[in-house]
Amino acid sequence: MSTHANINQLPDDILIRILWHSNRPNPSKSDSDALWHTVSPTPNYIRADLSVRKLIPTDEKTPISTPPGFADAALSLFIASVCPRWRRLVQRHVSTLLVRENRVVPLQALTHAVSCLPNLTHLHLCDGSVETLDDAFLAHLASSCPKLTILHVGSGIAPVDNDYNGREDDHPITEAGLDHFFRQCTQLQQLSLFCLHEDISRPASFFQLADLHTLALTDASALEAPDLLNLSSLTTLTIASQEITCEQIGRLVRLTRLSNLSISDQTCLYPDDDHSAALAISTIARLPCLKSLEFLLMFCSEASCTTLEQLHITDTHQLDRLPDDIGALLPCLRELTLSSCEPLARLPRNFSSLSCLESLTISKCDHFSRLPEKIGSLPALKRLVLEKLPLSDLPDSLCELSSLESLFLIGCPEIHHLPAGFSRLTGLRTLSLMHLPVLTLPEGIGGLKSLHTFLLKENYGQLLPASFSQLTSLVQVELDACIIGALPEGMQQMSHLLELHIGACPNITEIPESFSRLPGLQVLTVNDCTGLSSVPRRLDSLTKLKRLELTGCRQLTELPEILPPSLEILHLGCYNQVSKLPRTLFLPSLTSLRLISVGVEQQGEESDLSLPHLNCLELVLADDAEELPFPLASLSQLRTLGIWSAGKLKQLPGNIGLVLRQLRKLQIHHAHELAELPASISELRNLTSMEILEAPKLSTLPDAISALSRLCKLNLTHCPALKLLPASLTQLSCLYDLSIQFASICWLPADFANLKRLRRLSVHGCKQLQGLPEDVSELRMLQVLDVGGCKQVFDGKGCVQPPGIRGMYGLTIHG
Repeated sequence: MSTHANINQLPDDILIRILWHSNRPNPSKSDSDALWHTVSPTPNYIRADLSVRKLIPTDEKTPISTPPGFADAALSLFIASVCPRWRRLVQRHVSTLLVRENRVVPLQALTHAVSCLPNLTHLHLCDGSVETLDDAFLAHLASSCPKLTILHVGSGIAPVDNDYNGREDDHPITEAGLDHFFRQCTQLQQLSLFCLHEDISRPASFFQLADLHTLALTDASALEAPDLLNLSSLTTLTIASQEITCEQIGRLVRLTRLSNLSISDQTCLYPDDDHSAALAISTIARLPCLKSLEFLLMFCSEASCTTLEQLHITDTHQLDRLPDDIGALLPCLRELTLSSCEPLARLPRNFSSLSCLESLTISKCDHFSRLPEKIGSLPALKRLVLEKLPLSDLPDSLCELSSLESLFLIGCPEIHHLPAGFSRLTGLRTLSLMHLPVLTLPEGIGGLKSLHTFLLKENYGQLLPASFSQLTSLVQVELDACIIGALPEGMQQMSHLLELHIGACPNITEIPESFSRLPGLQVLTVNDCTGLSSVPRRLDSLTKLKRLELTGCRQLTELPEILPPSLEILHLGCYNQVSKLPRTLFLPSLTSLRLISVGVEQQGEESDLSLPHLNCLELVLADDAEELPFPLASLSQLRTLGIWSAGKLKQLPGNIGLVLRQLRKLQIHHAHELAELPASISELRNLTSMEILEAPKLSTLPDAISALSRLCKLNLTHCPALKLLPASLTQLSCLYDLSIQFASICWLPADFANLKRLRRLSVHGCKQLQGLPEDVSELRMLQVLDVGGCKQVFDGKGCVQPPGIRGMYGLTIHG
């Protein structure tokens, strides 16, 4: 039965599940590729050209987006290559099309895609995502997508490079084209056109968009239009102009519903004087519904803005003070951000009059050396962030912030201690202390009974206070780059602790036995603690532990003997001092295992290995390891196998293809002694990706490689002994990425045009390559060709040969 027939027999909900599974936000590539090969008539075309991240027939937005890694995503292939029923399903349910940044999609392909999506309501073209737009595309978009309500066109979509066969006109969108588009798309609600040149005026029809509530402008000229008042529904306005005048700002008072205003950090007020700045702020203050403001001009006006809730001032060299009566001017302010305001040295004395302030962030203000004494009088403050400030201490009144839930102290190296009454912050839930080398934690820290998250990074204090173990509400603890000498006893009292991360703490010599009695612990990571020599022998009492990492601890001589069966992810460092792996590896839930510096002798004859659901295995071999540390026969469900630092590995197991039937991805790095691949590798029929890096003795690939019918990606890099590729390589019909770099090949196989789905070809560094096959120019899907360092593929004028390659549409050549 044909693939099309199989698809047509599937019900709609199954088709939708297939599309969603293979393009979910964090997919397993091996799983998704297998699905494409099973159910899709042209799997790689669809997979490479258009990724349907979510396709569910509900009222939810259903975005389509192009995947990363492809310079030219031919969107039209998605619609053109699937069966009619599948196409109808897409047409019926897809309402959002997102083209990611730097994809450079051909305009013809984009035009065809939108014509096939009659229910399109959201079109989002990120920066540099398509060729230069023109009037014809706007006209086609207006006629094909009558339901369009949101249009975002990012910057960098003009003009295109001449090598891309683009048009030579710099500004193909004209005022007449815009006028026609706006007359047709009267239902637009959100509009961003950052691709327009500032010389293009907004036509009159632009101001007739009665439903428009969100607008982003590249220039401020539209603010001068007499019809601005017609945009009565506008609630959000972003201006990314290089220059704006007081008169232009003055027209904002006509937008009586405006609640969110953002003026780019590159904007300069013209004329540049205090009076103009005061006038601009006074105008903004009269907006009756304004709640959020990002404005980088000097805050020098005494005008009150009674509705403003958010104020962000960043990257200004003019702001040296805030008004003393700021509480009266901004009575509803809830969020204030002051970032990179270089002259700002202090907050006003009456700062505590901001009775509604819930979040305060002061960051990278080089002269800000002291908080006001009365900062504790902010009754509503819940979040305080102090980052990279020359503070030497914190006022005692900080402990009176009864509503404070989150405190972040980051990069304030002169702070030596926290206020004495710090334990009075009984509502504090998050405490983050980063890059505070001389800070000493208070003895009474255990009084923070509501603390859920504690982060201590780059601190040179010798001890954690004994009361630390009294923080019984802690859910997450992270200690990173600290020189504390010991972990406190009694941590078994932390019954709510779910995650414990310890990294780069060289003075910690042991993990106390009490840690093995944390009843709710789910994640335990201990990495790069170079002084650690002892860990609990048994961890099976951690019945909820799902992730365990114990790596980079080179003084450790014994690993835990018994691990909890609940583990799903396990990373172990088995260095020279470690005599053997855990005696029993019966982990029925384990899906990912990473072993570092592991050798055969560490496995032991009595080891019991049972990993029935292991999907991913990564082995960083010991320097003297000549073979894998344990047999692969029991790992029948393995889908990803990575072998790293395989310096003395001479061969892979001869039965690898017979026992790893489900393997999707194979990676081998630094295999200096590997001379050949076993013949059974041709039995890996589900393999989609194979990568071999730095294998200087690998001289050939097996002819039976053609049996890898699902192989999509093949990467052989720094294999200088490789002189010949098997002719059967061109039978890999699903191959879309072929990279043979720094090899000694002279020719590519004949019949290269059989690789019809090839999108990327790299022969970078193959200095002995005599030329490219003539039929390479027949690879219509080829998007990237890398011939760097291959001098003989160029003619005397520096042009790639054969000549047909240079005429290939959409091809990017690196060399």
